[in-house]
Amino acid sequence: MGTTATTSAVLARRRSYHVGNVRSQLSAAASALLESEGVSALSLRAIARRTGVALGTVYYHYADKQALLAGLAAEGFRDLAAALRTATDARGDGSGIRAAGMAYLNFVRARPALYGLMYEPREIGRREEVEEAENSAFAEMIRAAAEDLKQGTTPESIRQVAQGIWACARGIAALALARGGPGQLDGQTVREAVQGLETLVSRP
Repeated sequence: MGTTATTSAVLARRRSYHVGNVRSQLSAAASALLESEGVSALSLRAIARRTGVALGTVYYHYADKQALLAGLAAEGFRDLAAALRTATDARGDGSGIRAAGMAYLNFVRARPALYGLMYEPREIGRREEVEEAENSAFAEMIRAAAEDLKQGTTPESIRQVAQGIWACARGIAALALARGGPGQLDGQTVREAVQGLETLVSRP
């Protein structure tokens, strides 16, 4: 009875997959498993079992575990870029740095395991797709910084400010995660950290 029910559930999941969205659903399942059980639980077989997709199909999309992890990391940076872009666009008359800084640290708080993977070269190696996705996210931080800086500020100066904000945000996130996880990034901590970044940037 139990085996029959399990087989039926797997077949039902397989029927729900379509050629056009298999990779996105595999990625979503891998991301969920990453956040719930950690990177050690991730494998192509585990994703196949979780989704009901044939293992051969999973291998078609990801050559090995490292490719799977790299794909997740690249997607994480793309999601971070979207979060920064949305926050900057929705800031109204407020600070671009504050909006982007809050979005960055809130991303870490919401998806700590994925964020940790994004900066784990031992797991994913140096892959062009990950670097390109990170560059896209950093470009959104540059845009946010440009919103706050005086007209006439050179592009290089804007980039340097954005680099400083990026490095500080990474440091804050790393410290919080090392001290016990995303719970260390409560709302007050995030606000104070971002206000500190604003103060540093606004000094002559």
